[in-house]
Amino acid sequence: MIRESEVTFAIMDLLLQPLWYFSLAFGISLLGSLPFGMINLNVLATAVHRGPRPALWMGLGATMVEGLQILLVLFGFRWLADNTTLDTILQWIAIPVFLGLAFHYFTAKPARQEGEVIRKQPFLRGVGLSLINVLVYPFWFLWLGLMDFPVDDRSLWGWMIAGAVLGALAVMALFIFLGRVIEKNAGSLTRHLNRVISGVFLALAIWQFTRLVFLH
Repeated sequence: MIRESEVTFAIMDLLLQPLWYFSLAFGISLLGSLPFGMINLNVLATAVHRGPRPALWMGLGATMVEGLQILLVLFGFRWLADNTTLDTILQWIAIPVFLGLAFHYFTAKPARQEGEVIRKQPFLRGVGLSLINVLVYPFWFLWLGLMDFPVDDRSLWGWMIAGAVLGALAVMALFIFLGRVIEKNAGSLTRHLNRVISGVFLALAIWQFTRLVFLH
């Protein structure tokens, strides 16, 4: 006979699991979108010189495409999950990748960069910029493995994608509404942000090594 407490815990797990992966995807996407790059710099420049509305449209175009890119990654990762050898290799590859990223962000110079002011069809320009951003594929392949995402449960895919899209969109909104402040202090912000992100990646490398060697 099934106990009432077991039913309660099963229901709680069913409700909390989607929120857990949504929150993870949101936080990962937020972290990944913070450093100055091709997309957010163009959103920033457009916001400063043309106003928030066209910049927001460009951000929406870019994040919608990212959602579709993550969907493709999920299909690919499902195939990867069936091959335990490749999955193990991916887990070990994550360690030097994180160490390399930690070193890169720690030594990166806070050079000022300027994005292009988008004057026509900002939504389509955002779509185009996101389409050529191929780094999104290895980025999410790596993170799906690290978060032990249950890729066979398709009911969680929507939560994962929604968290990732909203995380990126939150950074776009931050850049839009604090555009002039960010632009004027780009050098200082980049320097401090790089140090924080470097520390995060170093901690992830240590945790991944510990998990594979001592906790696996």
